[in-house]
Amino acid sequence: MTRLFSRLFLLAGFCATAALTQEKSSDSRLFISNVNVINLETGKEVPHRTVIVSGERIAEVKDNEEVKPPTGAKIVDGTGKYLIPGLWDMHVHAMYTPRLESWMPLFVANGVLGIRDMGSPMKLADVKHLREEIAAGLRPGPRIVDAGPILDGQKKPPPLADFFVQVTGTAQARDLVRSIKSEGFDFVKVYSWLPRDVYFVIVDEAKAQGIAFAGHVPMSVSALEASDAGQKSMEHMFGIYLACSNRESELRSELLKGGTELPGGERVRLEVDEAMASYDAAKAAIVFEHLARNKTWQVPTLTVFSRGKLPADSPVFGDARLRYIPPSTQQKWTEVGKQRVGTADEIEIWNKSFAKRLSILGAMHRASTPILAGTDTGWYNAYSYPGFELHEELQLLVRAGLTPLEALRSATVSPARFLGMQGDLGTIEKGKLADIVLLRADPLQDITNTETIEAVVANGRLFERTSLDSLLAGVENVVKNK
Repeated sequence: MTRLFSRLFLLAGFCATAALTQEKSSDSRLFISNVNVINLETGKEVPHRTVIVSGERIAEVKDNEEVKPPTGAKIVDGTGKYLIPGLWDMHVHAMYTPRLESWMPLFVANGVLGIRDMGSPMKLADVKHLREEIAAGLRPGPRIVDAGPILDGQKKPPPLADFFVQVTGTAQARDLVRSIKSEGFDFVKVYSWLPRDVYFVIVDEAKAQGIAFAGHVPMSVSALEASDAGQKSMEHMFGIYLACSNRESELRSELLKGGTELPGGERVRLEVDEAMASYDAAKAAIVFEHLARNKTWQVPTLTVFSRGKLPADSPVFGDARLRYIPPSTQQKWTEVGKQRVGTADEIEIWNKSFAKRLSILGAMHRASTPILAGTDTGWYNAYSYPGFELHEELQLLVRAGLTPLEALRSATVSPARFLGMQGDLGTIEKGKLADIVLLRADPLQDITNTETIEAVVANGRLFERTSLDSLLAGVENVVKNK
């Protein structure tokens, strides 16, 4: 698996259009001088460093006094600024051809230099072509880890989209896992309505093929069983609320009895609302310790749940970032927004429910269960903005009880560890890939400072603030007639 990811990462490159290309100089290296380098492994801030980038790698990290850039070298003045590794969004649905021209630049403009796509319509051949374009500098874009088709049980009504596969039996399940592996996808995505026997056949075949599996915890399986089976990550905390409920067996029985014809609202009531209402702290402590021991990663995607019920005058509906969203999509979002307008009582109930989500995540974190930052950004998720959304996720993680340092780790050090790429990513060190974000203010003091982006170095290519603004302006222009 590590070899597979390595192959992907070495492909990733970024836009080198005339407007964004570095000036020619007698020295091709980039010098970021007199900057505060934040080591997210240790939490230490080392002042007065010069970081030298050569090609796609960090060549040196030295005391500023020890470095004298040659005449004509490209120098970025880091005085009073802070350097962090490039950020990762570990749960997106971005591989969608009509959105590439707008989405890919938005990730880079926000310092999100890596994404894990959890299921999208693009065929693998097209994803590979996208990676090649990025590597050739034909378009800006993040490093991409891509799921195969989403494996789910038979559903009524039919699947959400054509990239969902309804698995009808164990023989088909084995064939699908083998196909996902042989085609070159990065992991197997499992979903909510997989039957118990099918899920464990997927587990068995994934292990035989040496490919990771991640996704939803199916209704038919407990979170602890999925963890013991080796599921690498669990998304949205689905299955966690049930596992922490003192009514787990009863609620799971009702969910399975209703089956795939159970209305979505009723499913949420049972799986989330009723489960959280019967939360058992003592049971939860056992669950969290179990997940921590198995190193089962959690991707809570808090942002997608943060906009459930809103007042009619919510700033969400007039967000300035809507200018980066095509009018056709804005219209769909407006319809969704109308459904989210709630009464004062409904908003209060929703806010209390969301606060409970944060509280449970905080308890999980205190038990050392590993957490990854992800947003569930997708064209069908209303008011989710690629790249921007990750900064909001980090802020919500801090609200849940993580420190700013711990939240930053969930988008840098932890993704590198999860992907087996610690040697290339996650920290600013000699020899690592040059994915770097320069900030005007200290994110360890205030997590919102991740938004104060002064420059981005993406796989060794420099995008200063004016270039990042050009990317954003370009997106605005692209979407006007979509």
